[in-house]
Amino acid sequence: MLSLVLLCFGFLVGMSTPESESYAFEEGIGERSDTVLVPTYPTDYFQSPLDVPLYLSGSFGELRTNHFHAGLDIKTKQQEGLKVYSVADGYISRIKVSHVGYGYALYVDHPNGYTTVYGHLQKYGDKILEFVKAEQYKQRKFGVDVFPSPTDLPVLKGEVIALSGNSGASGGPHLHFEVRETKSEKVLNPLLFGFEIKDKIRPSVSRVWIVPLSDSTRVNTGTVPLSFETIAAAGGMSLKTTTPPTVYGDVGFAIHTSDLLDGNSNRCGIYRIELFVDGLQVYGQRMDRLDFTTNRAMNAHTIYERFKKDRSQLHGSYRLPGNPLDIYDNLVNDGIVTFNDGKLHELEYRVLDYEENLTVVKFKVQSGKPGKAIAGGTKPSLAFFDWEKDNVYEAEDIRITIPAFSLYENVNLTIDRSKKITGALTPTYLIVSPYEPLHSPYTLAIRADHIKPTLHNKLIIARYDPEKDRIYSEGGNMENGFVIAQPLYLGYFGVLADTVDPSISSIDFSAQMKAKSSFSFKISDWLSGVSEFIPTIDGEWVLMEYDGKNSRLTCYYDSKRMTRGEHQFMLRVIDGVGNEKAYKSKFVW
Repeated sequence: MLSLVLLCFGFLVGMSTPESESYAFEEGIGERSDTVLVPTYPTDYFQSPLDVPLYLSGSFGELRTNHFHAGLDIKTKQQEGLKVYSVADGYISRIKVSHVGYGYALYVDHPNGYTTVYGHLQKYGDKILEFVKAEQYKQRKFGVDVFPSPTDLPVLKGEVIALSGNSGASGGPHLHFEVRETKSEKVLNPLLFGFEIKDKIRPSVSRVWIVPLSDSTRVNTGTVPLSFETIAAAGGMSLKTTTPPTVYGDVGFAIHTSDLLDGNSNRCGIYRIELFVDGLQVYGQRMDRLDFTTNRAMNAHTIYERFKKDRSQLHGSYRLPGNPLDIYDNLVNDGIVTFNDGKLHELEYRVLDYEENLTVVKFKVQSGKPGKAIAGGTKPSLAFFDWEKDNVYEAEDIRITIPAFSLYENVNLTIDRSKKITGALTPTYLIVSPYEPLHSPYTLAIRADHIKPTLHNKLIIARYDPEKDRIYSEGGNMENGFVIAQPLYLGYFGVLADTVDPSISSIDFSAQMKAKSSFSFKISDWLSGVSEFIPTIDGEWVLMEYDGKNSRLTCYYDSKRMTRGEHQFMLRVIDGVGNEKAYKSKFVW
């Protein structure tokens, strides 16, 4: 657990405050955090990217899997094909085509120093489409990442650059829209630029959490995080319980909150959270800007186990020592509060959306007494991993190397064996817990030299996700008797052999295609995943668009590249360990 140093919070625990830290009690700090400087941005430079009212299905800073949402998800009337406009003069600086992420995406650099991003598109404008298609044929790949020069694809404010869609990892038709600083590539809240979103509804708060942050901490005599339901009360909200929670030791608070907008049933993210204890602000966060290099630390910002289990919009109001996010302000002792004075304390959350609609939650906690040690409560660890240092553990059958700053807090390494992964050729190793987040990959090596050599080039490290009850491939290579991979998670791991070829099945391909403008196939792979697909017509590579979430490949006839008549089609699909499946057939177009 965390090793904590009390700073300027002594008055809460009955201690005297060092004179050198008296800054924490300066006038105004216990009120609104208006002293936080928020940069100003041009609010009349950009037009809307769509010609429909801007209703949001997702907002900036919303909690998503492994990241904060980096833009606005703008509704497109549950349909594809709406015109997407360049919001200002500029040039297409990047075109990215992928079957995951933003799908078909465009980046436009503007002369005022900002870049706008348009994601999940259905189709590019004609001149952009021809530019990227030429690059796809040049690289012989569907997925490309192209960086045109400033003179290749200039655009004007209000020019149609694409049609809205549902490509990539999108869960439904919408436009993902971002504003970035061109030079730093940091992403900014688009609402800072004057885009009109109607919102007169206050944020909702459903629960407040209290989180133990040391081995000696107790919350209602227990050692696990507890949540407390909120209800409406005079002047705002309060906890539903009439008995103040009892706390002792180092505590963090968290709040389950989201925002509703006018004319919109979607729950979006909030803009500002402030926490006060006995009138002193101990925590603040503001969703103005995000850095992609630290965005994965959303996992350290929330209560990771709870978010993994129910994807709740749960914001922690304390900072773990390895959390690199810069969204915080007015922190006292990183938002960690120590209670040991036996007194009743008053707390207040202030939650605001971008339109400054305010929800206040007031509640009390009772500082209690130390709890009794829990017999057998701590499992012996194999090693102590320091988040600030490189950490290595080597045993006969497993090796783990976690680089410095990959963890968000110090961790006691534990490894348990089980048979969790069905069909695994090694034991399943539970490394620490699937609920301990990581910021960057580490090296995991599992001994597999007992497996017959004919399978060595088919071995991968598999990860079991208990929430989804699914197996995921982490890849891997056989080296010196170990399968070695670079996971981004802790949890359940074992070695599997992938000896199954990928699957190819026709959707509408036939020998006679004269009256058709396209044909499609479904492709999939059991374990290691589709690594590459190579479609050809008459021996020449042909573009097929890949819809990853539907496992669908589609070829649209291109009269500039193919003539009428009989042709030979071939599709090769290769998985992550080299298993290959091929489909061949003649057709007439």
